[in-house]
Amino acid sequence: MMKTSSHNALRSASLRARTLSPARALALAAGVTVLLAGASAWAGAGLPAEFEGVDVKNKLGAKMDLDVSLTDHEGHAVKLSKYFDGKRPVLLTLNYFRCESLCSTQLNELLKAVRKLDWVPGGDEFQMVTISFDPRDDTETAAGKRTTYAKELMRLRAQDAGEQLSEADLTARADTVGWEFMTGEHDVIKALTDDLGYTYKFDEASGQYAHSPVVYIMSPDGVISRYLFGITYQTQDLKFALMDASNGEIGDFGEKVLLSCFAFDPDGGGYAASAFGIMRLGAVFFAFLLAVYLLFHFRRERRARRARATSHTPSAV
Repeated sequence: MMKTSSHNALRSASLRARTLSPARALALAAGVTVLLAGASAWAGAGLPAEFEGVDVKNKLGAKMDLDVSLTDHEGHAVKLSKYFDGKRPVLLTLNYFRCESLCSTQLNELLKAVRKLDWVPGGDEFQMVTISFDPRDDTETAAGKRTTYAKELMRLRAQDAGEQLSEADLTARADTVGWEFMTGEHDVIKALTDDLGYTYKFDEASGQYAHSPVVYIMSPDGVISRYLFGITYQTQDLKFALMDASNGEIGDFGEKVLLSCFAFDPDGGGYAASAFGIMRLGAVFFAFLLAVYLLFHFRRERRARRARATSHTPSAV
């Protein structure tokens, strides 16, 4: 049923796309593909020719080559290992900065989810990196993207806190955000995307790329820990994925208890309530209540015995 629905949705999107510009048609079809078919079902979904070969392979547990050299938003050549310090997980996305629709939508939705986190990228908990797979993108474009998203993130967080920031204060806060936008040469990008199992396709007619929106949650040493598929993201999923990738190093006790009730779905690329986890937590809670009851009952019985012993003690004459 899912396969048939996905096929019909894709065909409908293709028909509507005839009235759109090639670039927007590509973005529309990509969005429908990801939302209805899912990355794991693409092979059998009957995709248009533009999307043949576009995929996200399951490489959970694989380690990236962190020695690859990329260019940061200031034009400096840096190794990817700079952002993997062995302590903080890394939220990584693959986009291209000339994208007219899908990439901006994905990053905007990701921004909304990150905004609601208790943590700020670049803080003690996690780092963010967005890498362009389009070798045509340059440092100027990367710098503009970083400034735009870092400022918007801090503006929204200040708004949520009821703060009014001057432009100077907003710029200063944005400079502390650990969300890097990077570019690279074709061979470097190819090696990087091969490590991640991420394949995309350039459409000559539109000058745009067919690709899939996905967020990679990487461990502090560069191992693929989790995927989050689609163009919208739940803050809870981001938090759980970062906690998993950190091996429990981030998150408070209550959040870790809550995480135990959810399980990661590698096919769906998200978290769902786990019956086993809920039952396990329920069993622990019941055992705690039973222990409290037995302790209370034992103390009450001991006080009662002492009272009886005192009442039966002969008084001195």
